[in-house]
Amino acid sequence: MDLDAAAGRASAPADALSAAADALYALPRDEFTPARDAAVREARAAGDKGLATAIGRLRRPTVGAWLVNHLARQRPDEVAALAALGESMRAAHQELDGAALRRLSEQRRELVNALTRTTKDLGRAAGEPASDAVVRELEGMFTSALADPDAARALASGRLSSPKELASAGTLGWPAVAPGARPRPAPSAPSPAPSDGAPSPAAATDGRAEGEPEPLSGPSPAVVRARQELERLAATLSEAEDRAAAAHRDYDSAADEERAAHRAVADRRAELIAAEQAEQQARQRARTARREREDTDRALRDAARRHAVARDRLTALES
Repeated sequence: MDLDAAAGRASAPADALSAAADALYALPRDEFTPARDAAVREARAAGDKGLATAIGRLRRPTVGAWLVNHLARQRPDEVAALAALGESMRAAHQELDGAALRRLSEQRRELVNALTRTTKDLGRAAGEPASDAVVRELEGMFTSALADPDAARALASGRLSSPKELASAGTLGWPAVAPGARPRPAPSAPSPAPSDGAPSPAAATDGRAEGEPEPLSGPSPAVVRARQELERLAATLSEAEDRAAAAHRDYDSAADEERAAHRAVADRRAELIAAEQAEQQARQRARTARREREDTDRALRDAARRHAVARDRLTALES
């Protein structure tokens, strides 16, 4: 994906960052960090240090966050259904419509289960299978989007880096009941008046007035704390993975330099050995040449001596 083109079409710094984020979070998870680092270098080279800093702060998504981002891009209509169902549940809660809340709660379970299955299937097809822990993260994120419209918008943006960005994950923080709201009674057949000493219909519902919605079952405080701890550790893991990836890149670069230096040393060593061999051969040739020179000098002197003797003999004969 061309990050330059995506950012270049933006008309303002915020738009440039938004375009870069969209492009980065649409990438396969293992391509995120190198692509982000390249985008930082490009922004810095273009003289936009603020954009470079902002892009550098974008975090590599956890597996769960990447899967939800992938779902938001591949199935936006199904993600939009979360926000719509959440609005319906908040409206029913404000009106204290117990029957509607029970019906919508069942729809909530069905939708969360269906989205979780779809996300797992999409992830498996994309080479990112979901572990049991990731499946629990997915369910928490979908539940958060149902409870909080801001969480729903964040999930639909496809730019999550961690489940912790959906602050209400795993809880149902429904708004307060609207002022003046009254419970909407559920239709029921008239019942005979209770006899003396018999419990009233209200008492038979654990103290709730007729038509009052059943309390929403939510996770225990221990479960909430465990989920929050898991989200924190997931973010820590993501940061550790980023640092490990950077360390691996640094190591690969240093290892390449070491191999290049080793090759250079080996080349110089080979040249030195060749030079030493050439020196030895030259020294041997010089010794041989010196012996030949000495032999020829002796032969020359001997020839000169014999020539002088012959000349003297001839002179004596002629006189």
